[in-house]
Amino acid sequence: MTASLQRPVRLAVFDLDHTLIATDCSEQWALEMQRRGWIGSPDFWSQHRQMMQEYDQGVLCMESYLRLNLSPLVGLEYSHVEAVAEQFVAEQLTQLVYPSAHTLLSEHRARGDHLLMISASEEFLVKPMARYLGFDGAIGIRIAREEGRVTGEPLFPLSYREGKIDCLQSYLVDTGLQPGHTCFYSDSHNDLPLLEWVDQPCPINANYLLRQEAARRQWQLLNL
Repeated sequence: MTASLQRPVRLAVFDLDHTLIATDCSEQWALEMQRRGWIGSPDFWSQHRQMMQEYDQGVLCMESYLRLNLSPLVGLEYSHVEAVAEQFVAEQLTQLVYPSAHTLLSEHRARGDHLLMISASEEFLVKPMARYLGFDGAIGIRIAREEGRVTGEPLFPLSYREGKIDCLQSYLVDTGLQPGHTCFYSDSHNDLPLLEWVDQPCPINANYLLRQEAARRQWQLLNL
């Protein structure tokens, strides 16, 4: 029996976009694809803007958004996309981490907490960010492949809204972790299902709808 099965661990779960970094990494990745000439559709950006508004309103169909954001990658070798994303994260996204985020993560690490990043951004962006920040695990949107090439389809369950709970529970089974205490940091009302699920909800840099909900539930608000 592993040590994690013998003794419950404290689990500190973090969203990524606007929680630890001052941007939405999928949106920044779309700009990177534009710079590389990968976006050919003239309707891409009008659809993207509309979907980002729907996200802010809490009515986004994440599956449709992912298909749009993955469309420029269809047919590319996934290993090539990973390599480009790794460079993009290192050169751009790591510069956008809130300075106080490093302090907060260090405090959890000093307590011996298991750090898990779970985001509705693509896995090839989330995992490099998690490695940079010293997380123990990371969950992002997984991408379907055929013969090593991107198909343009996401894999389910999606780590979005209620799907974050499903992904977290699968992670606990896969790692054999038994959480004794769980907390979750997020900026978005879209994460209310997981905020309700954990022992300690931690709204951080909360958007307007989450601030309203936090006030109703008397959750403490944090800012980085």
